[in-house]
Amino acid sequence: MNAIRIRKKIESDTLHLPELAPFLGHTVDIVIEDQTAPTPTNATIAPGTGDWHAFRQAAQALRPNYDYDALAEQDARDLRDAQEQMR
Repeated sequence: MNAIRIRKKIESDTLHLPELAPFLGHTVDIVIEDQTAPTPTNATIAPGTGDWHAFRQAAQALRPNYDYDALAEQDARDLRDAQEQMR
């Protein structure tokens, strides 16, 4: 499978994309993805944006559902298992 990435600002509903010339006559999938920056209202996390507020919100949403005691117990059990196997 050949893949290319074309990043263009859409300014018309008629596009001229010479990069697609090698694909003429082929069946292809064309995917258009909006790359607008996330805003505080949509609170999505996009890589490389440094949106720490959105990250903090996502992390806090996980906090009530995360069992930190179970993690500590599992770590202790893993350590005991590893020590028993070394004997």
